[in-house]
Amino acid sequence: MTEVQKQFVTKVKVLKLSGVKAYRGWKELCGGYDNIGATEVDFKNFVRDIKTYIGNFDAKMFVKNLIGKKDTCSSFYFDFIVDENKCLAGVFWADPICIKNYMLFGEVLSADATYGTNKYDMVFVPFTGVDHHKRCITFGAGLIGDESIECYRWLFKTFLEAMGGCQPRIIITDQDKSMKLVVPEVFKESIHRLCIRHIMKKLREKVSYQLFQDEDFKTRLNREQWVPAYFKNVSMSGLIRVTSRSESENSFFDRFLTPHLTLVEFWVCYESALEAQGHKQSKLNSDNKHSEIPRKTNSNLEVHASEIYSHNIFKDFQTELVAALSDCRYKDVEKIDETKIYILTDLQMPNKSWNVAYSPDNMEITCSCSMFQRMGLLCRHCLWILHNQDFQKIPE
Repeated sequence: MTEVQKQFVTKVKVLKLSGVKAYRGWKELCGGYDNIGATEVDFKNFVRDIKTYIGNFDAKMFVKNLIGKKDTCSSFYFDFIVDENKCLAGVFWADPICIKNYMLFGEVLSADATYGTNKYDMVFVPFTGVDHHKRCITFGAGLIGDESIECYRWLFKTFLEAMGGCQPRIIITDQDKSMKLVVPEVFKESIHRLCIRHIMKKLREKVSYQLFQDEDFKTRLNREQWVPAYFKNVSMSGLIRVTSRSESENSFFDRFLTPHLTLVEFWVCYESALEAQGHKQSKLNSDNKHSEIPRKTNSNLEVHASEIYSHNIFKDFQTELVAALSDCRYKDVEKIDETKIYILTDLQMPNKSWNVAYSPDNMEITCSCSMFQRMGLLCRHCLWILHNQDFQKIPE
């Protein structure tokens, strides 16, 4: 095999291609089997030889890669621990971009430990949030030898240290028993909630169809930690559904990682995954800067929203604004001191009404639907008030 072919086999590892598939891919690139100059067995053996070379030095080489990153970038953070046998028991890392993303988008944090990505069965724990495009974004990642209280305690404390001690408002995890104990101990200022996707997936798998349909059974579940209705007034907690809609970060990393990787191979694939994530965000930022979404109303509020929101958030705003102008109806108003309480109805839900409190003195608006508290997005009822009070811009 030529050096170029060896580089090709190494690089396509991030595409989950085996030696055989790499061989076939090279055939397509060079125009036929006669032009390869090596056999399918050569390609397979090279993949085997890589793993043999890594051998017992895998963990050392992995840590050496992290040390190299730190040497070339002082803002790169990493730490690791070993067990009594001097084997790697835990490692955490975060590059400067990940740390910056946490400072920008770290109000809601998801720690997902539901899958393995390496041949040693070390648990991969990416720390994830949602950016201004409503896409998953990585704040850092860790590998731990097991899901014990000690490992999680070390990992979470190390994460907070990397992030300057800044705690999220909400941390979302799966139902791991160790996590349940460690999260309130480490994230003392955060609200702990469970991921809806994990719960509903496990519920369907573990109970019978009849029991799953039983309303009394559902009522008896510990619902306060995961049903949004129980914490709809918690600021930004609506992002728990955004995290579920993107199926946490599993679906993203699964494109790059497999359960049979060495740690060195895992690192190469992880770096490629983060590069793809950063490229996508850069493209969306560019699209926001150089393109516009067509207006749907004549409201100046929509013009202002198009200037301050990303395209994905603006589309959600448009939906609410259109509904405010077409579906919301004034029913009654009450006055308490200087605050007016407007009672509004919605043509889409004629049997319900919402109370919107508006205080002209400090320009505060609060709606009983709590969308702004949950999602950080103005609801149609608040927008009805802004429109009818002739606001030209969204208040700060």
